[in-house]
Amino acid sequence: MQLTWGGETVAEEKSFESMKAAVDAGATAWSSATFYGNPPNPHANLQLLNRFFTKYPEYKDKVTLIVKGGNDKPDLSHFSGKLEFLREDVRKAQEALGDKKIDVYSMARTADDVEIEEAFASMKTLVEEGVIGAVAASEMNAESLERAHKIVPIACIEIEVSLWCLEPSTKAVLEWSKANSVPVLAYSPLGRGFITRKYKSPEDIPEGSFQRHVPRFQGEAFYENLKLVDELDKLAEKKGVTTGQLALAWVVGLGPYNIPIPGSSNVERVKQNVSAANITLSEAELSNINEILDKFEVKGTRYPAQAMGHLMR
Repeated sequence: MQLTWGGETVAEEKSFESMKAAVDAGATAWSSATFYGNPPNPHANLQLLNRFFTKYPEYKDKVTLIVKGGNDKPDLSHFSGKLEFLREDVRKAQEALGDKKIDVYSMARTADDVEIEEAFASMKTLVEEGVIGAVAASEMNAESLERAHKIVPIACIEIEVSLWCLEPSTKAVLEWSKANSVPVLAYSPLGRGFITRKYKSPEDIPEGSFQRHVPRFQGEAFYENLKLVDELDKLAEKKGVTTGQLALAWVVGLGPYNIPIPGSSNVERVKQNVSAANITLSEAELSNINEILDKFEVKGTRYPAQAMGHLMR
């Protein structure tokens, strides 16, 4: 996402180097979307992938590509589950991607215009037509996932999971994942850069960045939330890992099917992130983390107010 959308876009060759490094290190589950691009080009991310796989065709079959879509308004304020809309959404996405097949198509948010059963029946039709390989969901709660899963097998569920995002609805989805053996793609596992101290103050966040609109990154909430990072830094130093690696290892350890999907344009950071999958946290270390989380109350919501209504429905 961050390679093509937001306040800090990245030079293409630098993006390609980090993408190659990810595959070479074994990180081959990639998540994109039909809207990861600054106006007027929402398909910028898919087009970037097209150019990458054209330049490096040997990587095409190594990557399982999940593409989120379903938004029928540019501001992401409305999502459709109607068959004809989804068919056209996928057609445009595939056109932007070129030869790389959409392995998994995901509803980015629960549809606003039809019931869950109809939306996922529409996606099942697209699988049967050979348009997409499989079906996924994003920001859907456990009850809704159960309804969708009865219509068509859910290949994966993408939700926000991190040391500052483990809400009751998140825990319920993680339990649903375990019970149904469905992978969780844990997005923003590093708190959109907050857990790694990418920003030292709210003023450090570039204009145009999504974080500028997120209450957790604003004003006094920013500095209050840094107190959590202070505690995590101490545990990471004692463990001999970076705080980012600690955070990723913790997400992996929450369940047998968890796949953190951190984004980075830095080759060394990509390698460092992937290596976190090999870090095992002891019972004592997990207990220490849980004690910190139990005592700490994150200040501010994880999305702007106008977007909160589309989360975990």
